Amino acid sequence: MANEEDDDAEEQDHPVMTWSGGVVDHIPHGQGVATYSNGDSFEGAYDMGKKQGPGLYKFANGATFNGEYADNLRNGRGTLSYPDKSSYEGSWKRGKKDGIGSYTYANGDLYKGEWLDDKRHGKGTYYFKDSMSQFCGAWALGNFANGEWIHRDGNIYEGVFALNKPQGPGSFKFFRSNNLLHGEYVDQKWSSGQFVSLQ
Repeated sequence: MANEEDDDAEEQDHPVMTWSGGVVDHIPHGQGVATYSNGDSFEGAYDMGKKQGPGLYKFANGATFNGEYADNLRNGRGTLSYPDKSSYEGSWKRGKKDGIGSYTYANGDLYKGEWLDDKRHGKGTYYFKDSMSQFCGAWALGNFANGEWIHRDGNIYEGVFALNKPQGPGSFKFFRSNNLLHGEYVDQKWSSGQFVSLQ
């Protein structure tokens, strides 16, 4: 499972910057363009020195954030895009991914669902590009906690997960035979259980 990029910190209240825009008491205020000493830039509105409302932040490394700000932090809807083609589009709260959003990873994987404090948390689905399988269910602090592991052949495992791996009681539903196998994963090994025919 892929991880999110973590090098997206913006310059905040940086004393070394050039500002082309409105000024009140020598403080940036209103629409304008800020260019920071590290090569980053911001185009949008400042409210007494703090980014406010819609804006476009460009990082020196080629990443961009296009979205809403409140009190100098990403807040509301916005899209963060990286040079490796990974991106997050969705809700932000006080500078972090929070609420509903989708993350496309550099390897082609995709997560759609809920976020909390920059982590996958709540209900969501993770699509694996290479295996063409998916996790669908509940997430906790970035990891898949419980739900369905749907394989490309139609077989489904449903149960509890630990660190994104099956752990504890669960069941396999076989697509072709329509049979159900109850059992348990112990130390990442399947302990055979009872077959149930659903026909």
